[in-house]
Amino acid sequence: MADPHIKCELDILDKLTVILYRSAFTLAAIIMAVIGSETNAATPFLVMVALLASTTVHIYDKRFRWLIQGAGLFAAIWFMAGLWQPLALGAALFVFSALSIKEYFCFKVKALLLTPIVLAGFWFCMIFNVLNIAIGFAVAGAALLAFAAFSKWRMPLHFDIGDKSRYQV
Repeated sequence: MADPHIKCELDILDKLTVILYRSAFTLAAIIMAVIGSETNAATPFLVMVALLASTTVHIYDKRFRWLIQGAGLFAAIWFMAGLWQPLALGAALFVFSALSIKEYFCFKVKALLLTPIVLAGFWFCMIFNVLNIAIGFAVAGAALLAFAAFSKWRMPLHFDIGDKSRYQV
């Protein structure tokens, strides 16, 4: 995971991936704000944004990076294959849950620890067709993702990269 105390030289690809990663959090917050009432319309967008976030994440340990990237890829493939769409949505929500935990460990933003619980609550309410409660979880998830996005955009870009020599391939 990135280390804010290390300021490495960023190339254009580093800057692009950090901007795309932060944009994914912003877009996810916007999508979660409308997904409670328009699940079928918003699911493909959330899956695409999860794929974007998972492919641009900067985590030193390849096992965690591959887990998050694998979930993003699974969500995209599962959705495009037209299989059980709630599973694709769940995988996309897993990506943002994992990334929120990652952000907590990197930058100690405690509110982000609630994100996996809220997103899981949203998903279970959607599966069991409890739409009124799902909308509440969607709004709470949107607020948490917006808070993460806001926190990320306030940081210098090098905070997301950390020490380039520590990344596992």
